[in-house]
Amino acid sequence: MNGTSSVGTTTLRTTWSSALARSVTEQRWNSAFVGLLFYLLVEYTRLPAMFPALVPFRLGKIAIGLAVLGYLIAPRARGNRRLAAGGIDLAILVFVLGSLVSACLAYAAREELVWDGFLDVLGWGMIYFLITRILINSWRLRIFTIFLLLLNLKLAQFAVRQYFAERAKGSSDIQIIMGGGSGAGSTGFFGNAADFGLAMCVVWGIAWALLLAKTQRKLLRIFLIVCFTLFLLAILLCGSRGAVVGAAAIVLAAFGRTPRKIGTVMVALVFLISIWFVLPDASKERFRSAWDWENDANATSRILFWRSGLSMFWEHPVFGVGPDNFGQTYAMKYSFEGIPEVAYAAHSLYIQALAESGLVGTASLLALLVLILRRNARTRKLALTSCPAGLRSFEYCLALGLDLALVGYLTSGAFLSVLYYPHLWILLGLSVAANTACTNKRSGQQAAELQSQKRDLVLAAS
Repeated sequence: MNGTSSVGTTTLRTTWSSALARSVTEQRWNSAFVGLLFYLLVEYTRLPAMFPALVPFRLGKIAIGLAVLGYLIAPRARGNRRLAAGGIDLAILVFVLGSLVSACLAYAAREELVWDGFLDVLGWGMIYFLITRILINSWRLRIFTIFLLLLNLKLAQFAVRQYFAERAKGSSDIQIIMGGGSGAGSTGFFGNAADFGLAMCVVWGIAWALLLAKTQRKLLRIFLIVCFTLFLLAILLCGSRGAVVGAAAIVLAAFGRTPRKIGTVMVALVFLISIWFVLPDASKERFRSAWDWENDANATSRILFWRSGLSMFWEHPVFGVGPDNFGQTYAMKYSFEGIPEVAYAAHSLYIQALAESGLVGTASLLALLVLILRRNARTRKLALTSCPAGLRSFEYCLALGLDLALVGYLTSGAFLSVLYYPHLWILLGLSVAANTACTNKRSGQQAAELQSQKRDLVLAAS
């Protein structure tokens, strides 16, 4: 009797676990997921900048509010989040708290700019939180990733068309580059050719890796091929040297990460041929001038900013000069002009982190970079056992693409102030989400197998 009761209780628990696992892996549309996609749309299309009438509506905050409300209404969407997030949550919390202390200690002519910088940090921490808590299964992860690529594809095709339109008008390559590059005219974190080129590097690495995934949908494969091609063209034609260097770093990283070396060699050849035939002559000349940096005005100014940033770090080693406060500090202490209104920038992710966040922020940032690479490696290992397609599964290829995207971001970011741009925080969120999706998928499979075994035992006992 006791044995029968024990078997019945175990079967009930197994059934409940299996149902919970299926509910996590099968969840699709809800207000939280819609709010997250809406935020992505607002952030990457810059709708208020395109249509000033929308500015009073604060669409970005509405989207975040909708996502937060949806998450609170559906708490079961958390799934196995704790297992996947690991120390990334803690590292981000340390970075946010360090930014808060840094903002409190900062000295600036306009303190509201420092606090705006802290709000940016807090906002990206919130976006990371929402991505990791809402994208809990492969379906949502797939839709979010494809939508991210689609929004960037819109920008890439516009930049490519703009380049050829300027050439058709008779503009030379150097005129296009000196005018801001083919990415000029964008807003926000696409505000110039260099920022735009870095964004293209990030999504190019993801699109490349997803091309390796197994899919029965020809339309999706065509879409990924178009993304891969246009992202590469945008990188080459936007006029940013940092973007080309970032793409080259992605190609080199792929040799150590991708399991299909033949495909990597072919893409590397395509990249080299594109450099030779597609990269404008003016861009090639700018690469040559970079070697003689003392006579290159752009390179000389960056060296000056880097030295000033290191001086800020030595003067404020623990918490830095404050979030987004490099420009004001440089204007007050290091610039001969001393004009606070000029938008000075560190022109390096690493110098910006050291100068503005000090050792606390930089250490937590380094921890995040190590954790994201470890998390992606664990996701690939997990995908080999939980996904039937194995090396060609969406989760495995996405984790691979996130590694390549991170390499592109870190390489191009060596020449840009992109710490408070969305790329790093979205990559962090997707890394955790991909691991969560694999974990929930395996939990569902194990629960289903256990339920089937218990059902067989009950039938045999009866």
